[in-house]
Amino acid sequence: MTYFPITPKADDIPNVFPTPFSDTPHPLAIQASQMLQARLSENKDFDRDFFTPDHGKMFGVLVVQDQQARLGFLSAFSGMMNGQWFAGGFMPPIFDVEAQTHFLTSGKSQLQDMAKTLEVLESSKQRYVLAQSIVDLKKQRDAVLTALKQRHKAEKQARDAQRFDILVMDDAQEQQSQLRALALQSQHNKREATNAASAWKERIEALAIELEASDIQISQLKNSRSKLSQDLHAQVFASYTLYNFKGEQKTITDFFIESTPPAGAGDCAGPKLIHYAQTHALKPIAMAEFWWGASPAAGVRHHQQFYPACRGKCRPILPFMLEGLDVEPEPYYGLEIDQDEPKIIYEDDVLIVINKPSGLMSVPGKLIKDCVFNRLMAAHPECPELRLVHRLDMSTSGILLVAKNLKINKLLQKQFIQRTVDKRYEAILSKPLDADEGNIDLPMRVDFDDRPRQLVCYEYGKPAKTHWEVITRDERTTRVYFYPHTGRTHQLRLHASHRDGLNAAIVGDDLYGQAGERLMLHAQRLSFNHPVTRERLTFEVPAPF
Repeated sequence: MTYFPITPKADDIPNVFPTPFSDTPHPLAIQASQMLQARLSENKDFDRDFFTPDHGKMFGVLVVQDQQARLGFLSAFSGMMNGQWFAGGFMPPIFDVEAQTHFLTSGKSQLQDMAKTLEVLESSKQRYVLAQSIVDLKKQRDAVLTALKQRHKAEKQARDAQRFDILVMDDAQEQQSQLRALALQSQHNKREATNAASAWKERIEALAIELEASDIQISQLKNSRSKLSQDLHAQVFASYTLYNFKGEQKTITDFFIESTPPAGAGDCAGPKLIHYAQTHALKPIAMAEFWWGASPAAGVRHHQQFYPACRGKCRPILPFMLEGLDVEPEPYYGLEIDQDEPKIIYEDDVLIVINKPSGLMSVPGKLIKDCVFNRLMAAHPECPELRLVHRLDMSTSGILLVAKNLKINKLLQKQFIQRTVDKRYEAILSKPLDADEGNIDLPMRVDFDDRPRQLVCYEYGKPAKTHWEVITRDERTTRVYFYPHTGRTHQLRLHASHRDGLNAAIVGDDLYGQAGERLMLHAQRLSFNHPVTRERLTFEVPAPF
């Protein structure tokens, strides 16, 4: 535990524990973070360059009060540091490392043995010879049966010619005799074809049975390996016992009943800090987590920036761990938007074009029901099939297209799919850019551990392309136009903030940058073909910032 050099005043101490899911930490937690950052800057205790690619790290601090009412803070890092769970001055993991290491070492050894056996079985010469022999036999079979079929076809044509000559014979008895002979030849050919196919089938099946026996052995070994891996995962998570300040306890699997806990659940800085405080009779006062060092390759994290506890791993467990404390309610992200919003820019019999304000959701969410869709449905009861053709993030303002019926919605969506709709966004970025324009091509997918954040993923991500150009710049910011060629969730926000994009978050971006008065992103222009008249329509609304 690190004590503050100057004891904070009573007025500086929060009356309730600030929610760990807020974008802005309590000032006391910020002060503790700055003290830890000063230590990290010296980098005397770590054999690690945090600023080399993929070496950045999430750290956390928890301001606590000890049993003598002295204030200080605990420090922790997420996951491991340089392959180790322990580092001087940082909180240990939640689980018993020695016990976990014991069963993991044994389990990993078994998995490695299975992997070696699988490699031997799958690459064995006998298996290769069997598989190749089957391929060769099938080629031989096809060649032989094709030749036989061609011979039978030629013989049939000859019999057909003979049959024509026989039918004009005067001797009826001789005619019947020769026709029977032709019929016998035909039957012989059919039996020959059937027997040949059967013989080849038996030869191939004999080899296939041998190969199948090898496949069954491999499949059984893979199933055993999978079960052992699942059992090890279950043992790992069963070793995480979580406590709260009521004295209750649960294992981490109790919070992920419908699925396996995500990898790293319980290893983030926040749970480590809360767990240590609870098990050492320390009273939590305030917490903060921040990123230190180089940005990661996939997600968006910036040096020294504060982040709320993640929703995939920490959201399910932290509320339980904090029970018994007075905790500030989680932030409510809905805003009180004037009831006369959204403003209508254009309306006719089949569609509406609106200007959505920042802070109003496009469609209802899990917690927030006030949205553009519900407001328009209430204002247009005569349009029960009304649909939003596309969406804007709650924090994004600007032009939104609405169809009054399903047919028009389908026609307009087709234009989006075929990319004949032109969209232009205006944004203010958090730093000056050197170039005047460019293109960004970074595939994206959702961050399953921290929804609704998105991340860059070259393996499973969907294509996402954006063109940008500078409007104006000053010493601290750049105003740009964005032209998205695809329409992925948070595409412009991620492309702006990611290290391989512009590396300049949009001002006010609480997910990928720093929270502000509002997100400085506005859907400024939209151009499309009217679904009925085919006329090209273009709408522009100036950015309100």
